[in-house]
Amino acid sequence: MRLVLTAALFCAAATPALAQTQPEPSTRDRTEALARALNNPMVQEGAAAMLTNLAGIVLDTRVGPVAHYVDPTVDENETLGDIQRRRDPDFDRNFHKNARSAVVVAGKLTEGALQMQDSLAETAARLRAALQPLRGALDPK
Repeated sequence: MRLVLTAALFCAAATPALAQTQPEPSTRDRTEALARALNNPMVQEGAAAMLTNLAGIVLDTRVGPVAHYVDPTVDENETLGDIQRRRDPDFDRNFHKNARSAVVVAGKLTEGALQMQDSLAETAARLRAALQPLRGALDPK
């Protein structure tokens, strides 16, 4: 019984510490975390699988009732996926491979944006300063 009461006391004492909020990570911290994630092969594969699954949902859309007006070889019951697979028998494999490549590129672009962050901030400040007279002239008084 004493063990249960002691555990309850420790839990009650720890509750305020658990309730304390952590400071919000900065945009740079979040961007760095995103870049690390996007450059992780496991994340790349998971993201590619997710994109492939989402595309599969769209590709299951039956388009035959209208597509046969554009292409008479399309059967009335065909889906977007049926049409794509007829054009490219390796469509599913190629889509997944291309989705993974896109995630890799997104990781590299995120790293590049981080490297350019100071330069972009400087350019934005210069643009704001250059546009200030125009904003002042357009500001209704």
